[in-house]
Amino acid sequence: MQQIDGGRAAELAATTTSLDDPSSLEVLKRYAGRGPRYTSYPPATAWHDRVGEADFIQGLEIVRARPVQSPLSVYVHLPFCPSQCWFCACNVLITPRTDLQDAYLDAIEKEIEMLRPHLPTGEVVQLHWGGGSPSFLTPVQMKRLMGLLRGAFKLAKDAEIALEVDPRITSDDHLATLRGLGFNRLSMGVQDVDDEVQIAIHRQQSLETTSNFVNRCRAIGFGSLNVDLIYGLPAQSEESFDKTLSSVMDIGPDRVALYSYAHVPWLKPSQRRIDETRIPGPELRFSLFRQALRRFGEGGYTDIGLDHFARPTDELAIARQDGTLQRNFMGYTTRSGAELIGLGLSSIGQVAGRFIQNEKKLKSYYELIASGHLPVERGYVMTPDDLVRQEVIQQLMCQGRIDKRAIEKRFGVEFDAYFADSLKKLAPHAADGLLDLGQDYVTPTALGRVLVRVVAMAFDAHLPKPGEAGPRFSATV
Repeated sequence: MQQIDGGRAAELAATTTSLDDPSSLEVLKRYAGRGPRYTSYPPATAWHDRVGEADFIQGLEIVRARPVQSPLSVYVHLPFCPSQCWFCACNVLITPRTDLQDAYLDAIEKEIEMLRPHLPTGEVVQLHWGGGSPSFLTPVQMKRLMGLLRGAFKLAKDAEIALEVDPRITSDDHLATLRGLGFNRLSMGVQDVDDEVQIAIHRQQSLETTSNFVNRCRAIGFGSLNVDLIYGLPAQSEESFDKTLSSVMDIGPDRVALYSYAHVPWLKPSQRRIDETRIPGPELRFSLFRQALRRFGEGGYTDIGLDHFARPTDELAIARQDGTLQRNFMGYTTRSGAELIGLGLSSIGQVAGRFIQNEKKLKSYYELIASGHLPVERGYVMTPDDLVRQEVIQQLMCQGRIDKRAIEKRFGVEFDAYFADSLKKLAPHAADGLLDLGQDYVTPTALGRVLVRVVAMAFDAHLPKPGEAGPRFSATV
């Protein structure tokens, strides 16, 4: 595997230097607001229940009929957790009982059987188990689930096979089972190592537990480890977060996902237990993010974009360098061009320009499966305009700039004319130093990369117009 040059490290250093300018904070305050995270375009808020089972099957058949089969990505949602983390915005089911997962795997098996006649024959290049806490499955249940998946899909020899694990409940037997099943990447939640912060979010996990777990993973042969952190959590301070950053870099993960805490209590009732008066305001959130940029840069990590950092030899860093990086519901990925098939409660797929999301409630999911129907709740069928805008936002998020000529060549449009309204919206952003509006490129500055979601919103045709009621999003910074 090749190693990238120091360009990205230099870019990260330039970013942190630029963000030390006091004027950056003033710009940040003006643009701080709420907006989509753009794990998809259109955002999920634009999806609707007029898309259903027939649309999903049609999309699968379109892919299946292609003379050259597209690679596949498969996501399985495993919602069960033994305890509730108050900050969590995922679709989870809290229970101390692992036996309840047997009935869930029964439903997954039936879902796969209903899909089987329509599945494309391309190789699976990425398989991910998310949750919830996938490592809450027993080793026997893990073996059963992987057997179901290998029976329905052909996994590529170099496939990325990953899952999210909770270090507090993942045993050596779990790790040995996962290695035996072919898993090669683990993503683990840490969020913050400070005791006060952990109490405030109802997720206590000692630094010793995390460090020992990483050592066990390395010893058994896992070569790619990801750590999830969150900034903007209640009770966080610059001093406490500095301890977290130092501790994580001492542990030495290959990748770090640094998410901004999304406080959406109107969507996630568990977040109502959080003391809102202790949640950092925009100024402190900005300081925490800037602090992380600096520390990860000093620690030899490269800035992948938005919320990911990786060591220079990691696949993500190389893909960012050579222009093949992609972004989907699982974050940044190196597996470009793959059609995504989701399995299980609330899972999301994307096939042939169709977004498909399964039922979010377990009872409804089970009822549909039992009645012989795929458990599709809602989705979206993309228009030609959506496809153009999707590519623009993907370039912005993944490559750090928009290549106007590449967009024109691919879609047969004249960029400046097609996006005249968007460029008009971006003119004040450019005047405030967020981006450069060049003849051939739209390129965010260091501050613009921090506010990249704000820049992307200028190209979003699904956002409500000023004065219109619309969905509520998470904070943009």
